[in-house]
Amino acid sequence: MMMFKSPFFSLENHREENELILPHAIYNKFDFAGKWKLKAGAASLHIECFPSGSSAPGVTLRSSDPLFSSLPRMEHALVDVDRDRKLISIGPITALLIDNLQEEKLYKHSLKEYFTECQRWFQQQGGLFFLMTVSSFVKDEGEGYLFEQGEWQKRIFPFPDVIYNRSHSRKIESQKQFLTALTRTGDRSIHLFNSTFLSKDSAYAHLKTHSEVLPHLPETATGLEQLEEMLSIYNDVFVKAVNGSKGRYIIRIQKREKDYLVSQNSFSSKPTHIFPTYSSLYRQLQSWCRHSQYIVQETIPFLTFNGQTMDFRFLCHKNHRGSWSVISAAARIGSENQFVANIDQGGRMESPIKILSVLFPVDHSEIYSNMKEVSLSCSSYLSEHLEGNFAEFGVDIGVDSAGKPWIIEVNSKPSKKTFIDNERIRPSVIALYEYSYNIWKGKGGIS
Repeated sequence: MMMFKSPFFSLENHREENELILPHAIYNKFDFAGKWKLKAGAASLHIECFPSGSSAPGVTLRSSDPLFSSLPRMEHALVDVDRDRKLISIGPITALLIDNLQEEKLYKHSLKEYFTECQRWFQQQGGLFFLMTVSSFVKDEGEGYLFEQGEWQKRIFPFPDVIYNRSHSRKIESQKQFLTALTRTGDRSIHLFNSTFLSKDSAYAHLKTHSEVLPHLPETATGLEQLEEMLSIYNDVFVKAVNGSKGRYIIRIQKREKDYLVSQNSFSSKPTHIFPTYSSLYRQLQSWCRHSQYIVQETIPFLTFNGQTMDFRFLCHKNHRGSWSVISAAARIGSENQFVANIDQGGRMESPIKILSVLFPVDHSEIYSNMKEVSLSCSSYLSEHLEGNFAEFGVDIGVDSAGKPWIIEVNSKPSKKTFIDNERIRPSVIALYEYSYNIWKGKGGIS
C-alpha cells in the first residue's frame, strides 16, 4: 500500500474507456495490470492504468463518465494505491453545506473569507473542497461551487467523503426532504457532521446529567410558566429563546422592591422597560415570546471589563485522533449599550489571557485552564450523547468574581468571526481538513 501527493487532471475520453495515467515512478512500483477501481468521494469507477509517456509528475484521468471527466484540477491531490483491493483513492473530498442562494451572493456571504480559506488550505494540503447548497443536497444533484481563478464556479461533483452542515435554517433541517437526504448520506457511507442546531433546552437537559459539568450550569427552567418561581428564588433571571442565536431574543428581568426592570435587545426599540406588577410583566412577555419556546435561567454575576459585559468563546473540535481539543479562544467584550457580549450585537474580541491577566493577576493561567477543561467536557459529552455526528462546538463561558467558569451556551453552528489573528489560516480551517483526512483514512481510503 502506498500514498503519494500529486497534481491531478481529468479529461473527457470519447471512447467508452476509463484510463488512469500514472507517473512512471509510481507505475513501476506495482503491477497495475487488469481492471482497477478509482474512488473519489462516494463515487467509484472501473479503470485501466497506464504509465505516463513523459516525465510529468501528475496523474491524469481520461474518462467517458461525465462525473469523473469533470473533476476539477487539483494541484495537490492525495492518491492512495491499495494493491490488495486493486483500489486507487483520491481525497479527501469535503463539502460545506450552505443555504440556497444565488451565485453572486457568495461574494457577499458572511463566511466568504472562511470559504476561500478552506479552498486554499485543502488545495495546499491535498484534497478537494467545495460548497454544496441545501437544494442540491436534498435533490441528490451533486452540484456545487468551486473557487477557481478568483471566482466561484458552478460544477458537478461526486458526493464527498465528508459534509459539514453549515445551514442556518432550523426549518429546513426539520423538513422531511432534508431528513431523507441525511439518511441517504448514511447509506452511502458519507460522513455528515453537525447535522442539526443544538437548542438551549436540549443542551441543558443533556449537560445536567454530567456530574463534572453540572456545578458549572446556572439553574435553568423550561417555559415562561416557571418565571414567577424562578424570580422568587433568584430575583434576577435571563429569559432566552431556545432557538435564539447571535445574541438575539434574550431578556433580562430584575425583580426590585416595587417593580420589575426588564432589558431586551430584540422585541422593542426601547432597550429597557419597567413593569409595576408581575401580571403586567407577564402579559408583555407573552406577547413578545409567543412565537418560540423559552428557558428561564438564573443570572450569574459575571465579571465585566471596564464596566462592559464579557464572556469567552472556546471553539472546540474533534482532532485527528478522534478526541476533542480547544483550537481557538476569544474574550468577547460587549458594546457600551448591550447587556450581552455577542460580536453580532456590536461586541469586540480580545485575547482571553490578556483579559484574564488583568482581572486575575495571580491565577489567570489556572482559571483559563479550568475554562478550557469545562469546554472540552461539554463538547465530548454532548458528542457522545446527541444523535448524529458532531465535530465542532462553540462553548460560551462566563467567569464570576471567584474565577469560577459558568456555561452560558453551547453552539453547534459556531460563528467563524471569533478569531483574532487575521494574518494566518484560522485554526477551524486546519481542523476541518485534519478531521476530513481522518474520516477519509478511517474509511479505508488510504493506507
